[in-house]
Amino acid sequence: MEKTDVLVKTFYKFVPIAENDLPQLEELFCRWADELNVRGLVILATEGINTTLSAEPEDLITFRNRVFERLELTNRKVEEKDSWTDHQPFRRFTVKVREEIVTLGRPGLAPDKDLDHHLSPKDWHQALQDPNTLVIDTRNDYEVEIGKFKQAVDPNITNFQEFPKYLEDEQVPKDKKILIYCTGGIRCEKAILDMRERGFNDVYQLQGGILNYLKEFPEGDFEGECFVFDHRVAVDGQLQPSKTYRLCPHCGNPGQVKINCLHCGDEEIVCQTCIDKDEARQTCSKNCAHHHREGHEFRRAHRQGFRKQGT
Repeated sequence: MEKTDVLVKTFYKFVPIAENDLPQLEELFCRWADELNVRGLVILATEGINTTLSAEPEDLITFRNRVFERLELTNRKVEEKDSWTDHQPFRRFTVKVREEIVTLGRPGLAPDKDLDHHLSPKDWHQALQDPNTLVIDTRNDYEVEIGKFKQAVDPNITNFQEFPKYLEDEQVPKDKKILIYCTGGIRCEKAILDMRERGFNDVYQLQGGILNYLKEFPEGDFEGECFVFDHRVAVDGQLQPSKTYRLCPHCGNPGQVKINCLHCGDEEIVCQTCIDKDEARQTCSKNCAHHHREGHEFRRAHRQGFRKQGT
């Protein structure tokens, strides 16, 4: 794979952080990011850190090393993944302090050891060949729509917090071997613990998620593209930025339907769901949608007034 100018790095770690340290870390990371021109998102909580960052390689590695040193992660196993793009996929740098670094609605539910019931991409690929294994995607519906493992069940959830309810509502069998996966692995870190509390004892997760799998099996069992939470929208099997999808200007989900804006005429890509919901979303922006609706209401009022005059 040809490397381009901007390095995109993701890493997460469940590691205890004192609540009093969170504001100081936020200020420190913002200062480092400004100094090194790093952009992206850092999520901090008392349970750990979750990041997606982008910058020129040398600067981003410097930022990463400083964070690792500050959180005493240098000699610990940390899930990291790198990819490349020819443009900045983030507009700014943001630190968000939350109750969880990935929101399941269960603060404090975090792994207390590394690589618990994790399958390497090679072992995962082999496990997929067993027709008796149940494969479940833990991601949101709009992510699954553009790509998933061909054997996988889509739980049709709109956010990760709905995953436990899906397990209960669908009465997912507890006596089967179950494989779960997500984009980079962090959602499964919590999902697998929740499932084991519910009696799912033969459950395994894909180490490093889809991104790690594609690095080793670009032509494997994952079909479509993998949604990522930045302006690349998705990456293909070669981990290259999507040439198919763009963020829908109305809902922010991936879209691939080309339209000419009903208000200004500009070309744009929107999602089919928005088009199906509202004609005014066949526009290039929320602003144009607003003006289109106003024009529609004006024309309708004008027609009604004209009919009244003719009676």
